[in-house]
Amino acid sequence: MKFIKTFLASIAFIAVASSANAAVTDIGPLTESYDNIVLVPKNTTFDDFYTFELTAPAADFSIAKIVLSSFYNFSSLDFTVYSGVYGGAATELYTVSIPTSEEVAFSLNSLDVGSYYVQISGVTSGSSGGSYAFSITPVPEPSSVAMLLIGFAALGAVARRRKTL
Repeated sequence: MKFIKTFLASIAFIAVASSANAAVTDIGPLTESYDNIVLVPKNTTFDDFYTFELTAPAADFSIAKIVLSSFYNFSSLDFTVYSGVYGGAATELYTVSIPTSEEVAFSLNSLDVGSYYVQISGVTSGSSGGSYAFSITPVPEPSSVAMLLIGFAALGAVARRRKTL
């Protein structure tokens, strides 16, 4: 019985260790900002995937290396945005290699409503591994902003009318 428990525990550890190199995170419909800080084990080549759906066109992306002296660092860190479903037919939209200890922020205004995924890949070089921060934020359509401003104007008009009565 002890052998079976040890064997099953070993298989569980192997499954967890092997999934650390290629993680897929489903964010789902992107309605608010998604922020994530990821620690990657030392001496690791990794691919992390983030799948999401846009309910409004355009999105802002931000990715940064978090470098703490020589403890957490990467010898390479690449960021790619794809249009399509992960594991199916996809089109590469944007690729950037992140320079040493820098943040890269950008906006893709041509994104339509639909399915997308992001691939973050690299090789750790720090004595404790590597760490990166990833953020994605949906950008509201101009019509949504206009509706919000009209709503504020209506509230201001009602408040002003109540004040004069």
